[in-house]
Amino acid sequence: MTLLAFGLILAACAGDDAAPGDPADPTTETTNASGDDHTGDEVSAGAIDHLRINELQAIGSHNSYKLRPEPDVLEALALFSPQLAAEIDYGHAELGRQLDEFGLLQLEIDVYADPDGGRFAERPALDLLGQPTASGEAALDEPGFKVLHTVDIDFETSCLTLVACLEEVVEFSNAEPDHLPVMIMIEAKQVPLDVAAAASGVDIADLPVEWTEVLPFDRDLFDELEAEILSVVDRDRIITPDDVRGDHDTLEAAVLAGDAWPTLGEARGTFLFSLIDTGETRQTYIGDATSLEDRLLFTSSEPGQPDAAFLRVDDPVAEPDRIPELVEAGYLIRTRSDTPGVDAVEGDTTRRDAAFASGAHYISTDYYEEDELLGTGFEVRFPGWRLGEPAVRCNPILQPPGCDDEALRTVGSG
Repeated sequence: MTLLAFGLILAACAGDDAAPGDPADPTTETTNASGDDHTGDEVSAGAIDHLRINELQAIGSHNSYKLRPEPDVLEALALFSPQLAAEIDYGHAELGRQLDEFGLLQLEIDVYADPDGGRFAERPALDLLGQPTASGEAALDEPGFKVLHTVDIDFETSCLTLVACLEEVVEFSNAEPDHLPVMIMIEAKQVPLDVAAAASGVDIADLPVEWTEVLPFDRDLFDELEAEILSVVDRDRIITPDDVRGDHDTLEAAVLAGDAWPTLGEARGTFLFSLIDTGETRQTYIGDATSLEDRLLFTSSEPGQPDAAFLRVDDPVAEPDRIPELVEAGYLIRTRSDTPGVDAVEGDTTRRDAAFASGAHYISTDYYEEDELLGTGFEVRFPGWRLGEPAVRCNPILQPPGCDDEALRTVGSG
C-alpha cells in the first residue's frame, strides 16, 4: 500500500498557483531604447532614475523557496505518474543568492498560518514510506507563518518560515542599498491535503494517517501576515498601494493615469508585496478597503476593479495580445515562462520567448539557471545579462525614452 498510496496523494495535489507579437530571439542582443552605446562605467544613476518601475522588464522565480523533494518521495510518485514526479522535481538556490548572483527582481513565497506553532512539525505522509515523521526543525515549533509548497508531502524549503525568508531578502538589501525594487509575491495556502486530494478525485480518508489541519485565512490572519512582514521589513522600504494611489479616487485610476508608479530614483532599495490569491481569498484580504487603503499588499486583480494595479496573466501564449495591452494601459503584469515538468524537460522555448516579447514586467521561472540534470539547455535569461547583475532590461513594449539596458544592469548592482 505504501508507495502507491503516497504516489496517489502526490498526484492528487500536484500543480501550482492558480497572454505578444513575434517571439523575441533570446540569442540576439536587444537594442537599447535610447540608442546610446553606454558602458557601466560611463552611466550615472541619474541617467536612468527618471524611469518608472513599470517601464522595466525583470526575471523572477516561481516557488522561490522550494528545494527538490527527497529521492524517495520522487520515486513514490514516479511509480504512479512520471509526469507528475517531473512537475515537482525542481528546486531553487537560497533567496539571497537568487537576488545577488542571479539578479532576480521578483520572488514568490507560499505561506501557511501557524499562530500557535508546531502545526507543521510533523510530516505524516512519510509514515507511508516507513520513514520518521518528525521534522526535527526547531523553527517549526515556533508561532508564525510557515513556508512550504504542499502540506505534508512537498515540504523541503530553503527557509522554513516567512520571517527567515524575509531576513535573507533584507540581508541582501542592506548589502546593496541601491538595488532595484523587488516584488515579493505571497500565496496564502489554506487547503489540507485530504481536501485537495478529494477535489482531484482521490479519497485518502481511509489511509492510516492523521493529516495536518490547515487554517483558512480570515481578516485577522491577514493582519498577522502584514505584521509579520513589517517585523522584518521597515515600512519606509515598502511601496504600498497607498503610495501608488496618491490623490486618485481608486488605485486603478492612479495606475491608468500613467504617472503613479514610482521612479527608480524614488524606489531604490525598496520592495513591493502582492497577494497571488484570487477569488474569495482576495476578497477577504480586501475587506472594505476596495482600493487597498492602508493595506500592505497589492492584489491579483482584474481590469475594472478599484484595486487593479497588479495583474497575473500566467500564460503568455494563450492570449497573445492581452499582456501588451495591459502593459500599455499601465498595470504591472506577472507572467510565467515555463511550467515545471514541461517546457524545460522538452527544451521548448516557445512560452519563454512569448513571455519576453509580451512586455510583462515580471517573468517568473524555475530555470534562471540551467538544470543540468535535464540536459536540455533550457534557461531563462535576457540577452547580454551577466552573473551578478540585475536580471532586468527596458520594457520591450513601452520602449521608454532614455532607457538603457546596460545602465539598468550596472548602476546599483553588486
